[in-house]
Amino acid sequence: MSQTGGAGTSETSITIGLMRHAKSGWDDPQLADHDRPLNARGRRDAPRMAKWLAGNRFLPEVILGSTAERVRQTIAGLLDVWTHEPCVWTSSTLYLASAGTIREHLMCEAVLPDGRRPKTVLLIAHNPGIESLVNYWAGGQTRMPTAAVAIFQCEPLRPEDLTGPRPRRLLAMGRPKEIDLPLEDQEPIERQGSPTDEPR
Repeated sequence: MSQTGGAGTSETSITIGLMRHAKSGWDDPQLADHDRPLNARGRRDAPRMAKWLAGNRFLPEVILGSTAERVRQTIAGLLDVWTHEPCVWTSSTLYLASAGTIREHLMCEAVLPDGRRPKTVLLIAHNPGIESLVNYWAGGQTRMPTAAVAIFQCEPLRPEDLTGPRPRRLLAMGRPKEIDLPLEDQEPIERQGSPTDEPR
């Protein structure tokens, strides 16, 4: 994990997380791509990333997501861990969306029911759009494997910003295989047998 600071916000900024959905399965060849569910690894990684996000003080007021089943299940895996209840908006146009479409959604749909702009937004979608936008905002090449999250501090969302949010800096980057969690949140490691082990 590489990390470039905490994920808190100020009154003059908005914090945006860009997340790729968790790992999905290909077990059923009859399913359309849109309907593929998470596999065992994906079901494990989603709550793991929820704990990492909470540890980085990033608890979104709004979650924007694709309507794909793997995105819906990723969102469910996050919400199972958090105690707060963000507003969740899903859109079919975020399914396999380009970086440009993702930016447009952040401008058009990142609102609370009372019409206020949120201070923290998490958008969950697909590659290559997510990775492309992360690279553009970060100003360099970075990997976005399944369930990876990049957190950015951005300028406040304004209607006149037609090209989408303007990033200030990358705050944190988390990938499931690289993140550090508190010891109590670690998965148990099965004890490996050895030739000297005797049954009891």
